[in-house]
Amino acid sequence: MKKILLFTFLFALTSLILAKQVLEKNKTEEKKILLQKISLQFVQTAKKLSLTEPLVLVTGFNAQTDNLSTTELRTLYQKQKIYVWESLKPFADSVFEGNNPLVISDLRKFIPLAKTNFLLIPLSQNTAQFKAIQIDGKSFFRNPSQYPAYLLPQNQGFSFSEQITHIIQTGVTAITRGTGRTVDVRGVKFLTELIRSEFEGADYVHLSNEVSFKIPCEFKSGLQFCSKKEHFEALKDLNVNIVELTGNHNRDFGNAPYIETFKWYEANGMQIFGGGLTEEQANKPLIIKLKGGKSMAWVGYNELCPLNECATEKNGVGANAYKKDKAQRMIDSLKNKLKIDVVLVSVQFGERNAYDPFESQARICKELADMGADIVCGSQAHQVQQIEFYKGKPIFYGFGNFLFDQVQSEGLRQGYFVHHYFYKGRLVQSVPVFTYTTAERRPSVANSAQIQAIKKAILLDKLIYK
Repeated sequence: MKKILLFTFLFALTSLILAKQVLEKNKTEEKKILLQKISLQFVQTAKKLSLTEPLVLVTGFNAQTDNLSTTELRTLYQKQKIYVWESLKPFADSVFEGNNPLVISDLRKFIPLAKTNFLLIPLSQNTAQFKAIQIDGKSFFRNPSQYPAYLLPQNQGFSFSEQITHIIQTGVTAITRGTGRTVDVRGVKFLTELIRSEFEGADYVHLSNEVSFKIPCEFKSGLQFCSKKEHFEALKDLNVNIVELTGNHNRDFGNAPYIETFKWYEANGMQIFGGGLTEEQANKPLIIKLKGGKSMAWVGYNELCPLNECATEKNGVGANAYKKDKAQRMIDSLKNKLKIDVVLVSVQFGERNAYDPFESQARICKELADMGADIVCGSQAHQVQQIEFYKGKPIFYGFGNFLFDQVQSEGLRQGYFVHHYFYKGRLVQSVPVFTYTTAERRPSVANSAQIQAIKKAILLDKLIYK
């Protein structure tokens, strides 16, 4: 009798497991069919309505949600929980088989809604203030060819590689002291290996280098820094082609190391801004070409010049000293005379060991935005600082350390670099990659707990949703 009961139980259990497997298989097949249907509807409806660019699903810059599935997107749209750009309503209604009244025609109206809501928008209308989330685990900016939302075939008007300019911007670099000693023992590849994959494929890679190389160079304690020439191979390893020279320590050993290092940048195809071999050259903006016939200017300043690092008639070489009227004239010329599409201004401010900026730092950044700068950055911060959107423009008060040896506090070990994406002369996305300096004095991509700690410190709702 017991054997019969046991057999009956095992038979029932096996049947239940098989039935569950069949049910899950059927659900998987149903989902696959639905995804194929939506994908086909995307393409067919896009052609019918003559849409000529990709669409992205966005939310607030620091919103917790990073991904929605296609089926979730469809369901939320039908339940009138997804906002849609006004010109896209006929398209979205057709694709998602709904009639959604949640229409946005002015991005400013979406700002107070963005933290907990989503918006389907044409790529060219988006800004960095709104994060493009993944759909079915695929990011448009990382995997454009696999992004499930509508993307025209290349022969019908859009090509990611031909129309999107990808720029990476990093924080403080000074390959000296503890970082230099690590490279001496372990090599350049060891210094960069934990973040190197993030630097592949970008059109431009920016690095703010605060230290010139010197021959010979000894790594000593204190505040007089040099780098070894062979350690500058780290810049090549990360595909750096834009170097900022607003930093405080480039003239620590006088003009000769500065001049030799400057020549090394030029010989290795690295363009320079924020410093130069004359006062006039230091003030010269770097103008680069963006795809689609657009242009971008990089302008760099040093606010205080505390270590006599700025270019003057007496010094000859050095960083570009900041003056408000000088900055105003430069931005006016770039915007109104030269018709530059995007102007980025980076300033070496006074050092502050806090997540929030100095009052004067915040004031200058906003003044620069009011002058016409589209992106404003602080290049000085060893301790990572807050991000703010001011009148829709991003202000990155400080990226924190990138290639530097400070590990004595959490704030000094935390940092980030940013993937910027430009389309039609517009910054349509800025994606921060958060970092953490290891005990070996090299940057690593932060783990989930470290990321949450950095976000909590620098991504405040009152600064993001303004």
